[in-house]
Amino acid sequence: MTVYRINHLERLPLKTPYPAQLERIRYIIARLPRETDLVVDFTGVGRGIFDMAVDAGLRPIGVTIHSGFEVRSSGDIFSVPKSTLVSTLVARLHAGELVVHESLKDWPILRRELLNFRPEITRSGVETWNARSGEHDDLVLALGLAVFHLTGSHVRYRGLLEWYRREAGAVDSEQWAVGVDLGQAFDPTAIAVLSKSGAGPRDNARWSTPY
Repeated sequence: MTVYRINHLERLPLKTPYPAQLERIRYIIARLPRETDLVVDFTGVGRGIFDMAVDAGLRPIGVTIHSGFEVRSSGDIFSVPKSTLVSTLVARLHAGELVVHESLKDWPILRRELLNFRPEITRSGVETWNARSGEHDDLVLALGLAVFHLTGSHVRYRGLLEWYRREAGAVDSEQWAVGVDLGQAFDPTAIAVLSKSGAGPRDNARWSTPY
């Protein structure tokens, strides 16, 4: 079974300057495998961090979160419905594929955010997902970005490509992604580090589902 391990969760202090945010992201990535992908919220103010990450040679992948229906892409920039990000994350939760290490001090915050996240139907019939009034959703979105990327649901014919790889005898290697949801004036920037592999956690006693 494919397992997605939440290895690190972090919310940066409010009003942390962009250069300091980038330095923290670089510090985290420098301690992860070289092939780790950086997935950055490209919505609104996210463009600033994205450009700085490009200048720093981090090769980020940008995701603009919108309320529509379709996933679109242009190079390393993707436009993804918020409902797609969240439903992809929820699907992994319900399948029992997403686990979190008990030592992460911010995982109770993620759990609270997940429990407070609710689907809503607008007057035009569009499904949206939002946190309850007064609650944050930063870690949910950061994790959603990483999960969306590692599931490869944005890659056309991904299922067929995986089938050909397995038929050719390819061995699945562990994949890593860092999801970053950029904060606004009243929301902190959140960082989630996720790994994906075909093997279960090495120390099962210290890993559990976030619910």
